[in-house]
Amino acid sequence: MFLLFYTMPRRTAQVLESTYLMNTAEIFRESIRIILLHSTHFHSISIFFFSPLPISLFLSHFLNHHFLHIPSLTISITDNLFGHLLPNLVSKTVVHIVICFPSSITFSLLGRAATVQAVSDGYNGINLDGRRLLMRSGLAWIKLLHTRFWELLITLGLFGVLVVGLAAAPKILYALGICSTALGFWGVLGFLGIPFCVIFAHLMVVGNMANVISVLESECYGLDSLWKAKNLMEGRRQTALVMALLSNMGFRLVECLFELRMCMGICMWEIPVLISMYSLALVFETVMNVVFYYACKS
Repeated sequence: MFLLFYTMPRRTAQVLESTYLMNTAEIFRESIRIILLHSTHFHSISIFFFSPLPISLFLSHFLNHHFLHIPSLTISITDNLFGHLLPNLVSKTVVHIVICFPSSITFSLLGRAATVQAVSDGYNGINLDGRRLLMRSGLAWIKLLHTRFWELLITLGLFGVLVVGLAAAPKILYALGICSTALGFWGVLGFLGIPFCVIFAHLMVVGNMANVISVLESECYGLDSLWKAKNLMEGRRQTALVMALLSNMGFRLVECLFELRMCMGICMWEIPVLISMYSLALVFETVMNVVFYYACKS
């Protein structure tokens, strides 16, 4: 491991020699330094790999904004489960999933693999080559897909527990005469919501680390990479949560800006600008996760 650090640029070695104490601000600065050092490669990755995902996302926002028809089956299901609270939210979520899922498991994963490889090559003193990055990203794509499958499976199980609890518990409380169905729903939501959010946030940061591990460690992917990421982040989860919070704030800011411009009337030249902003945010998030991985490995 020390031989690896000796091959890094001097600034990187100085930052990472005390990596256990590296906080979010230092990871942020180191990520900016890496992106500026290889700006051409990272900009190419953002254009050719990451841009299809924000295009799909903004297309789903456009459809939700202009086509508000909700299938009657979706309305009846959500009415039976939650009353009249969530049919619009469910329909928007379905549209997002249907439109964004193909690009999220293809171009987005290839972009993450290419970004991880680029940062790793920079730390190992290897000259970046676009063709080699593309080939290695294609090889890592299967491992990333396997890891994402397990992450999605765990997430669906977590949401399933929440939905079953919200659907069944209020009716049970009402049958026992404790409270009304509506009051029971909000009570159960408050009782289950906090632990659900905490577990989901930890799952998200563990998944981010697992993606890096799946690319850089050839024999570790899938459920093994999730477990290794959990153990690797012991004592550093607060830093990971702050990083994830900042990244998601950036993503939501771009999405809210897009929604605002759609409501006010968006110009054609603004769409590629917003797509580029979102793609660069994806690159920056991935670079931060790789830097954090090296920080945890030291």
